[in-house]
Amino acid sequence: MTCFDHWNSTLRASCGHYYAAPDRAVRDWTGTFNLRQRGCVDVAEVHCPPARIERTRKGILRDDQEHFFLLRQMEGETGILHAGHEVLLQPGEFLLLDSTRAAELSVSGRPAVFLSAHLPRALVLESRREMPAAGRKITPAHLLHASLCGLLDAGGAEDTAGYIFDLVPLAFANGARQGAGSLGSRKHRFRLVRETLELLSGDTGLTVDTLAARTGLSRRQLQREFQENGTTFTECLTRTRLDAVAGKLRHAARHGARMPIAQIAYGAGFGDISHFNRTFRRKFGCSPRGFLSTCTLGGFLAQDANSLAPVPKTPPPGRGCLFQSNPADG
Repeated sequence: MTCFDHWNSTLRASCGHYYAAPDRAVRDWTGTFNLRQRGCVDVAEVHCPPARIERTRKGILRDDQEHFFLLRQMEGETGILHAGHEVLLQPGEFLLLDSTRAAELSVSGRPAVFLSAHLPRALVLESRREMPAAGRKITPAHLLHASLCGLLDAGGAEDTAGYIFDLVPLAFANGARQGAGSLGSRKHRFRLVRETLELLSGDTGLTVDTLAARTGLSRRQLQREFQENGTTFTECLTRTRLDAVAGKLRHAARHGARMPIAQIAYGAGFGDISHFNRTFRRKFGCSPRGFLSTCTLGGFLAQDANSLAPVPKTPPPGRGCLFQSNPADG
């Protein structure tokens, strides 16, 4: 067991800028945060006495890495407000957290114990055409509940082939979606545009017309959405693909995996490696190989999670398409 300050710093170093506050009524607050590798992902076992944990827009802006966190409640209860859903997670239930969206987690009464599988967002969304339903829980009655349990149980079969990245989107699949034009809020419309673009970005032949058809907008409406948010279709698509490559490079470095950088770039939707190298260097200030060499467990992860750099009041120009900040979450 560790004191709150040590527990909180471990949480932030492992998950990013989630801000925790202990219940002041609890004396001698002590918890645990144990991180282990399970197959190809990191899984944290968290023992949390009464406390409140928040993911704010400030925290989202401070983190470069994007994840889905697959939570499995083991003991106690955790109240969660996330992605428009308010649920009480009980033992045996699962929930998907999206690090690009605001969240509130609260533990009251008895301590809670839960598992958290850290899934790089780019790998979860690879080859997907629908965004997983964050904030919605899965109960033991769900057909895929047992399969999810098997991936996280210490005694289960080891997942060495990345099966979890196929299973989680399937388990948390959304139903039919309406077009962006049916959303009354401008910021909600652009969020849907950005999410759909992210899902389709691996297609080297993606066009404005294809994206317009998928979002239920006309070509002119879609271009206006980008313009009103300070970017263009091409800029947003390029940034999305670069972020996907960077996410996969970080994941590969952390787990000692070997994969040709060109293969990752092609998988993200780049069709010209020379163009990819130039745009990658322009955004990250180094070559893809140089970026990979710096992505170590004690480097990027700790640096991103504990950076003392001031939080920008507004996103830089042309970055309205990035997923670190989602206006729809306020």
